[in-house]
Amino acid sequence: MIYSFTTAITGLGLFLLGMKYLTIGLKYLVSSQIKNKIKGLTIHPILGLFIGAVTTMLLQSSSSTTIIMVGLVEAGLLSIYQVTPMIMGANIGTTITAQIIAFNIGPLAAIILLLGVILTLLKANKKVQLLGEVLLGVGLIFIGINLLGEGLVPLKDFLAFKNVLAELGNRPILGVLMGFSTTAIIQSSSTGVAILQSLVMNNTIAVASAIPILLGQNIGTCVTTLIASLHLGGAGKKVAVIHLLFNTLGVIVILPFLHQLYNLAVFMAPTNYARQLAHTHTLFNVITTLLLLPLFPLMVKGVEKIIRDN
Repeated sequence: MIYSFTTAITGLGLFLLGMKYLTIGLKYLVSSQIKNKIKGLTIHPILGLFIGAVTTMLLQSSSSTTIIMVGLVEAGLLSIYQVTPMIMGANIGTTITAQIIAFNIGPLAAIILLLGVILTLLKANKKVQLLGEVLLGVGLIFIGINLLGEGLVPLKDFLAFKNVLAELGNRPILGVLMGFSTTAIIQSSSTGVAILQSLVMNNTIAVASAIPILLGQNIGTCVTTLIASLHLGGAGKKVAVIHLLFNTLGVIVILPFLHQLYNLAVFMAPTNYARQLAHTHTLFNVITTLLLLPLFPLMVKGVEKIIRDN
């Protein structure tokens, strides 16, 4: 049991380290170019949605995307109306992490890691070094996921843990609260999703029981932006609250249709549990974005009435 716990902790640590390398490498490779290209543009909501999704796919962090958008709003380079669809798109872009993890590339992780280490040692070219950090991060993520899954295997035979998970499946609200609280604490929805995927791959938790936790994680990830906005002006706080409002409304809208969402994910990936959870994550964010995008001007007006610039 101690060995399994140590293995799980080691895997989680490597995953977090991999996410750090991946995010930092991608951030320095593309974030400055993204800022320069979008600042001051007249952006249609559909284009904003696309920009938010692509930016988050490249940065592998919805929090990084949101912080970029907050900075542009604070500097007066973009309006809150322009940024709100980008935040919605960021929620779609962040689901790519779960889709990548579901591939479970196994032995290739060590090769990717080694290639990343070699490239980071090449001092002559800064971009090559950053690409090396990206590959190093990817390798560590998959090695960490494998170790995390191996360490969590004994939990499926732990009766009390299984009973708790079964109860969460019967009471979705509790699952949402659990997902929110854990993600608010660990400050990373990608990490929370990765842990859930490891549990479903080991048959420790059913996909249907994991979905409410997944939805709660979408709300919990807003805590990072809320904390970051505390020292900012009114514009930054408005963006953070809009992020929270959008994610919370999305969960409220989808919660009555969990069974249909699960069936659709199973139809798309009948035998791959990790892929089912990844598809659920993507479907949730795509559906809620399509439903709420036409309403974003009302959301902005509501938040502007609550939070004054002064």
